Amino acid sequence: MVEYILSLPDLLGGLITVLFCTLSGLSVYLFSYKIIAKYQSSDLKDPASGLFRLVGILVSLVLSLAFGQVVVEWRDIQNAIKGEIVAITDISLELQHYETKEAQELHDKLIDYCQAVIEDDWPALAHDQLGKQATRELLQLIEGAYRIRTASPTQEAIKSNIQAEIDRVTDFRLTRLNNALAQPPVYVFVTILGFLIAMACFGVYRPQGPLIYLVTLYTIFVGIVLYLILTLSDPFQGVIHIEPELHERLVQYMRTIKT
Repeated sequence: MVEYILSLPDLLGGLITVLFCTLSGLSVYLFSYKIIAKYQSSDLKDPASGLFRLVGILVSLVLSLAFGQVVVEWRDIQNAIKGEIVAITDISLELQHYETKEAQELHDKLIDYCQAVIEDDWPALAHDQLGKQATRELLQLIEGAYRIRTASPTQEAIKSNIQAEIDRVTDFRLTRLNNALAQPPVYVFVTILGFLIAMACFGVYRPQGPLIYLVTLYTIFVGIVLYLILTLSDPFQGVIHIEPELHERLVQYMRTIKT
């Protein structure tokens, strides 16, 4: 269900989430009122109102936890992307210490890998997988690093650094995949349950025009927040997603470098 909503066009996915919250919330409210109305009394209203406030506070708390978790995960993937960019930049700069055909070819492969990340990896991550072309380019990058010839202990040390940086690139790439495979926080489903319970507690109040209006606004707000959490939980698709902007800038920069 979540994957289906995120795969829809941004406006449509958000609209479906809001409609789900609004229709389910109002339905529970009206159904609850129909049941509670049979036992309506002045003694019931105060305890029910207190219960409603308590459930509302708990729902708000769970929403905050869910939103906080996806924000932390979002920052983790951004840090991983920045780390990958730093590692690739270091490799590009370290290759300047060589004046060999192998180093030139490796630099070209480095550009090809970044381009494959943009054109192949990123679209594949939207479907929870890594791109095949980017994987092939990374393997060629690893092989090319081992073929670099060294003429001094310094170059040998730099070669080791290049190999270590390529290992870091591989780790950061797997981090992207892990974030793409991440599921929405379990808090989301607890929030939906708490939201429906809160709407049931609304049943102590008789449906009236102004109250129905306010309840509808509340359900719309909850729907928007839920959709935002769902979108942030999958950073490579949805209305809010991470673009390979840093990789695009890096490709432009590396193409200006001559090894």
